[in-house]
Parts: sequence; structure tokens; C-alpha cells
Amino acid sequence: MPGDTISKLFKQTCDKYGSKKVALRYKNFGVWQPYTWKEWWEQSKYFALGLMSLGFKSGDRITIIGDNEPEWYFAEFAAICCGGVPTGAYQDSGPQEIKYVITQSGSTFVVVEDQEQVDKLIFPYRDREGKEQKPIIEEVPAISKVIYWDPKGLRFYDDPILMRFDKVVELGREYEKEHPGLLEQIIENSDEEDPVMLTYSSGTTGLPKGIVHCSRSVLAASRCWDTLPLTGESDEFVSAFPLAYGAEFLYLIPAFIKGGATVNFPEEPETVAVDVREVGPTKASTVPRLLENEVSFVQVKIADASFLKRFVYQLFMPVGYKIAQLKRNNQKVNLFWRAVYALGYLLVFRPIKDWLAYSGNRVMLIGGASMASEVFDFFVALGIDARMMYGMIECTPTAMHMKGDIDSETSGVATPYTELRISGDGEILERGPQKMLGYYNNPEATAKLIDEQGWVHTSDAGFITERGHLVCIDRLADLGTLSDGTGFSPSYIENKLKFSPYIRDAVITGDDEEFVGALISIDFPNLGKWAEVHRIPYTTFVDLSQKPEVYDLIRKDVVGINRRLPEKQRIRRFALLHKELDADDAELTRTRKLRRKEVSQRYLDMIEALYGDKMEYTAEAKVTYRDGRTATITTAVQIASVEDEDR
Repeated sequence: MPGDTISKLFKQTCDKYGSKKVALRYKNFGVWQPYTWKEWWEQSKYFALGLMSLGFKSGDRITIIGDNEPEWYFAEFAAICCGGVPTGAYQDSGPQEIKYVITQSGSTFVVVEDQEQVDKLIFPYRDREGKEQKPIIEEVPAISKVIYWDPKGLRFYDDPILMRFDKVVELGREYEKEHPGLLEQIIENSDEEDPVMLTYSSGTTGLPKGIVHCSRSVLAASRCWDTLPLTGESDEFVSAFPLAYGAEFLYLIPAFIKGGATVNFPEEPETVAVDVREVGPTKASTVPRLLENEVSFVQVKIADASFLKRFVYQLFMPVGYKIAQLKRNNQKVNLFWRAVYALGYLLVFRPIKDWLAYSGNRVMLIGGASMASEVFDFFVALGIDARMMYGMIECTPTAMHMKGDIDSETSGVATPYTELRISGDGEILERGPQKMLGYYNNPEATAKLIDEQGWVHTSDAGFITERGHLVCIDRLADLGTLSDGTGFSPSYIENKLKFSPYIRDAVITGDDEEFVGALISIDFPNLGKWAEVHRIPYTTFVDLSQKPEVYDLIRKDVVGINRRLPEKQRIRRFALLHKELDADDAELTRTRKLRRKEVSQRYLDMIEALYGDKMEYTAEAKVTYRDGRTATITTAVQIASVEDEDR
């Protein structure tokens, strides 16, 4: 059937546009380099044939590691076209994490970006306990080739397992002469139930699990874009979210291939903000973490602006929030408010949208985690068509905001062809064609997640409103209960805290305790600027985090949040962490989700100090660097009380 698999859809679109249209664009040395659909097809085709000449077979797995660049797509679609299954590891992962992905997936080929990633594979490394380990290529003998696409620094590497990306493409061109039409035949015989994607869960509750998707589930997941303004040839998209997570492939790529849109790759992760402004994407898919950072960025910039700019911002932002509220309640905006908003749009909202590179944006899809309604309302106030969606990567998306039916407190209604219901114990259950095939080599976990009726058990607590909107409260396992029986959602309060421009992360505590407490990680860049403006000297993150002035500033934000919480759920004591929460220390996942169990264990003594009678705690924290070395930080951490501040 035409277009019923990813490889068929890919080839059809490449044949349709050929050299007539740009498919991919990559910024290199400050210049945007275009790739037409014909060039994308040829790179993927000959890389696929080159892999096959080296022994890659249908059903084999290949691991890709690197920044978002065209070669990632070339390798990914090459593997799919020849019947293989691509997977990915995060580019900032340590050797131990990379080894886990390669071993668990059973990958026989590894495609990497540069010398940094090659070194992780071919040299000895230290694990998190500081013990020296053998090189990954020795520990995982199944790896037959490590293929790299950026040769800088690798000129004198002579390990026979290494091979350049372009050399594999050359092998593919030679292989085609002996096997003409082979790849096209494999594509023609592909089936919608064949695996095309292996991605890994965030690992917030344990080791990441391999999630297998087929063409049927990927194409069903991408239909979320069909409920939005249809994707067309003039649409531009920026690939900035880590490709190893797989969300971009699930939500967007099939839709962008069908529509003939263009995908743009930033030059470096550090240049994303500048590169996005140059592109002016018309459609965006993002996560709450990035939006929280953007809101903080705007708030800090406004605080440093002139009096007139601050006055105009403070005058019109309430107008934007008013319009956002009316839209949320599906109320008609009268002529007066439209006129006032139009003036605010001219003076405030449009400049901020341009500043954040959303001036040409038609729709923004937000998923991956829960988010404070204040953050969502901020972007709606700017005039952005923002939509929340819900779903775990195993079956996503299952709920989403539809046009004209937006509510910042919810995740929207069930997506087309999807069913949602709430179990007797309050768990969100979902069922639809976007459901994964299963966990890779883990039938027990698959059976635990998906019951005999096909319902996916999300482990999230939630409810469905009268309007049919889904509200996700928190992970069932994370819901807390105070000693008096009062329930609270840690992530809900944490998201409220992160709306502050000076708070980067927060960990809410209080289960079986008398009150709610918080461990707060400061936003070092923003607070550093604030300290400079207010002439507060500091040296390091630790020094700044424990300044009395900083505690007073954070206390004001906590008090403001407390006023919007039920009295018994208000934060009564907090401490500012002496270090940032870090994925390298297993405190966050690579997508910056909180590993609550690990953090609670690591900071158990500090949490206990929150509920003691002392106002100071001596903290010792073990820090693990990327090369496996460890260090211990010792510092005095203050315990702050806000018991009566909000009354």
C-alpha cells in the first residue's frame, strides 16, 4: 500500500521533489548548507547499501550518537530503508550510559559524530564508582564498525574498527553496481508492523527501557500534526531537541515528509537561539524545560530594561493574560479588549515574539512533562497558538489541545482514534493505534504496561473534566501525603516554583511529615546577573547560593507561590542546594526530568534537616565528572523558614 511505511513515504516524497526543493538545511561555519530531497535520498540510500556490504542485515540495530545534524537523519533513514532499526544515545552521555544502550539494543554498528564520541568507545574509562573499565569496543564484541562523520582530530587514529561516513557511502555506490534495485525492493516489501524505531525511556524510576515502534504506530503518532494547521511546503522546522529521545521522529518527521517541509539544523547547541531567529520556524515542538528557560530569560531582561520599557511591559502583560483567560474559557473577546490587546501586541508582544524567534510561528506543540499554567499562559498572552499534549513515549500523543478548546490547566482532549479513561484507583489509561510494539527484549515489562484489552497503564494520576479534558496530576508513586492526611502533588508545586526566573530546579518533600518542604536549585546565570546589578560579590555557585540576599529573594518567590496554594500545601521551610542537579550525577535524566528516588536518597540528610530544629546543615555531595573522576563538596547550607511570611 503506498505510503503505509516510513521507508515508502520517504522514497515517495524524495521522488516527488527531487532537486526542486530543499529538504534539510545545516548551518556550518556560519553559512546555511542546503540538501535537496534528492541529496537526502542519495546519502541515505548509499549509506544503507554501504552498511549492507559490511554485513548489516534486516532487523539489525544501529546506534547513532551525536548532535542534531543531517548525518543523523542520513544514518537513521538508511537503517530503516534496509530493514534495520535505528536507536540513539545522548551526545552528552558518559561511556557507561552509551555501553548500556549499545548492549541492551544489541547494536552491531555505531555511527558517531566526532572524536569525542569515538574516544568514549575505543579508550578505557572510569565508571561512576571510579573503577577503570575496558574500552566499550572490547566489552561489546558485537560491534563490527564504528562510523564517524566529522573527521576532525581523527586523522591519525588507525583502529581497524573505525570508518569514515563518506567511505561507507562510496562502498554503497559500488555495492549498487552488483545489486541494482536491491534497496528499492526492500522498501517495496516493507510492512507497517516492521520495527522502525528503538528509543529509550527517560529512566526516571530505574534503568531506561527500549521502546520499539513500527511504521503503523509512528504514522499514527504523527497525525497529531494533522489536527493542527496542515504542514505544507513552505513550513520551516528547527531540529534542536536531542534526537536520541525519539520524540521528534514520532511527532514530526512523517508529517514534515508528507508536507514537503524543510528541517533546519543549528550549527551548535550553543548557537540554537541565534540560528532559530535566522530560520523563523513556522511550526515548533518543544518541552516545558525550554519554555521555562525562555520565560526566565525574558523576565531577567525586562528587569534590566529601562524604566519606560518595564512600565509598558507591566502595563500590557495583564492584558495578555486577560486574553489568555478568555480563550481558556472559550469566551468571545469584545472590541475593547481586542483594541487594547492590539496596542499591547504592537508595543510588547510582537517584539518579544521576535526576540524569541516565534514571529513566524503558526503553532507550538508542548509535551514531554507537566508545566505550570503560568508558563503556558505567558506564551498564549504573546499571541502564540500554543497547545499542550499528553502521552508517554510508549503511546503518544493521547491527549492534546484542539483549536478553540484550550485550557492551560489541562492536557487537552483525546486525540483522534484514541481512547482515554481513568481506572478505579485514579490511574490514566490510554489506548490507540500509536501504541508501541513493546519493550525490546522485555516481555515482562510489556505485559505489565499493556493489559490484555490493549490499555496502556501510564502510572500517572489524573482525571477527566466535564469538558472532556485530561488533567494529569502527578506520577502515582510520587503523590505525597502529609502526616495529617492532606495530599499534595510535588511536581505541581515544583512547576510553580520554576516559573521564577531565579529557580532552575526544585524538589518538593513532605511525605508523612507535618508540612511541605523544598530543596531549591538556583538559576546561576540569572541570579549572577541579579547579584552584579545589586553589587553583591560572589565567587562560585556555592558562594552565591548561600548569600543571605539570595535567600531573601527566593523567599519572596516562595511566598508568592504559597498564596496560590491551599494553606496545608504551602512550603514552610526550604534550603538552597549548593550544586546544580545534574544528569551526570544521575539526579536528572538526559531530558532533564527529575529522578526523584535518586535525589531523595542522595539528599536524605538535608531533607531530614528541613524537618529538624536546626537552621544550618553541613552538606557533603559527591560529584561525578564525565571522565569518571569524582570529588566531594562540603559546605554549610542554610535552612530558611517561611512559616508566617504569607499571612
